[in-house]
Amino acid sequence: MKKQIIIAAVLAVLTAGCQTAEKTDAQKTEKRIFVAETTDIHGYITDTSSGNEDTFQYRLARISRLINEARESTEYDDVLLLDGGDLYQGTPSSFMTGGAVIRAALDEMKYDAVCLGNHEFDWDVTEYAADQDGTVPPYVLGDYFGDPKIPVLASNLYDAKSGKRAGFTQDYTIVAKAGLRIAVVGYIPDYSDTIMTSQIEPYTIDDDLAKLDALVRRVNETEEPDATVIIVHDNPVAVAEAMDPSQVNLVAGGHTDDILADTADSGVAYIQGFHYANGFASAVLVISPDGTVTAEDLKYTSVTDDRETLYDSEENAALLDPEILAVSHAGWDAIQEEMSEVLGYIDEPMTRSYDQGANSAGNLITGLMLDYARPLGAVASFYNTGGIRTNFTIPKGQKTQQITVGDIYTITPFANALLIFDINGQELAKQLADGLKKTNYGDQMCGLTFTYSATGDEDTPRDEKEYTILSITMDDGTEVDMNDTETMYRVCTTGFNATIPGSVFENKTPLIPETDAPVDNETYIELLREKKETSDGYIPADHSQRGVEIRS
Repeated sequence: MKKQIIIAAVLAVLTAGCQTAEKTDAQKTEKRIFVAETTDIHGYITDTSSGNEDTFQYRLARISRLINEARESTEYDDVLLLDGGDLYQGTPSSFMTGGAVIRAALDEMKYDAVCLGNHEFDWDVTEYAADQDGTVPPYVLGDYFGDPKIPVLASNLYDAKSGKRAGFTQDYTIVAKAGLRIAVVGYIPDYSDTIMTSQIEPYTIDDDLAKLDALVRRVNETEEPDATVIIVHDNPVAVAEAMDPSQVNLVAGGHTDDILADTADSGVAYIQGFHYANGFASAVLVISPDGTVTAEDLKYTSVTDDRETLYDSEENAALLDPEILAVSHAGWDAIQEEMSEVLGYIDEPMTRSYDQGANSAGNLITGLMLDYARPLGAVASFYNTGGIRTNFTIPKGQKTQQITVGDIYTITPFANALLIFDINGQELAKQLADGLKKTNYGDQMCGLTFTYSATGDEDTPRDEKEYTILSITMDDGTEVDMNDTETMYRVCTTGFNATIPGSVFENKTPLIPETDAPVDNETYIELLREKKETSDGYIPADHSQRGVEIRS
């Protein structure tokens, strides 16, 4: 026994010596790690919105080609590839394959870690966004199948009942790069007002940045990584400002749809890669032999400046990764027949931006909602601008544009339940004021017009103003008494809008239970099919302004 103890001790010393020598060898020369971050991809492996396969944009295939060039370059010793969350919801090929096309792309591109976005909760988060190992779940897509072992990070997500960490995400991961060890820590903000209540209720999120700082310090102390990166589905600037530059070398962000590449006043560098696979953000971690780490060459690289370079053509063959191109085709092939069905056509753009006070895309969606709900007695409908994910445009040189099933899944990808409620005049006024202050309550509407006043000036942020509804007129000419608590108005909204904390619908029972209610995009498709049967398929644009501000 004594001899065994001595031998074990000698082996331990020799092993420790080998590990020290290995680390020393890896750090004899300066190492340059290229860090690339995509975020808020929202299913845009391919942009199929043109409706013409010749002009589909294979965005991830282009990004993957550029990442591979960095991997092959002698300028860098290795590449760390991250994603900041919101991977799946947004395009037909991702929506209709349950995200399989994106999981396949993540696998093929060899992502090192991804953050858990708020829209990962739109479906069953433990089925398509993360598995019980805290990694990206398996996928099957045509001839493609696999089980990625890519860590899904969210260190501050907890089970609401037990208070324990949610087991399907990891706090952090250690990634081996160029013989060094890089710690990647995940963090998410409070998602309670950006996720349907039923989907987030099983979980709680502790967004205390002081606790994130404490976690980073524990990771650095116990793991002794050569560099530390935080990946967040949040504004990276605020996180970087709260971190210690001696503990954190880079923060990669998401969620806010920004292009960011700079250094915070705290001294911590940050990047953020925009959205919809328009490009990626990057930095170079320079790790000196003495262990000093600096983040250099912070930048954003766009792949959509010249969209024709994203077409699958012979002249673009060298620009697109053939593996990701093949995955993209597999995603489209799986849904092509259904998505290509033409529902009608437009002769002028319908956009989610305001033109003379009107949002024509919002008017289209809420108009379809009211078409569904009117036979059930509804007189108005509400939707939120954030749920409208694209514009319907007219291609250059054309006078019209066809609208397909795929277009409807693209503009409203979230499959929200359409719910019908009865509210009184006082509640109707509150609903309008809430929507003005915070779009998630439902700032788009049909069936009424109104006037309002607001505190503050043009520079005052929307959510810092106070709104007073001055008048409400229903489309049939009825003037609503905004103090009336007796007269009821039947309205249609979505499960998302209705369950935002503080909503006028929050504790009300819908006419049809949510489990039995139709979902929005499928309902719009059916309505447009019916309209096409009785007309030539023309879909007119509605530029009517719903709310008018009265200024003193």
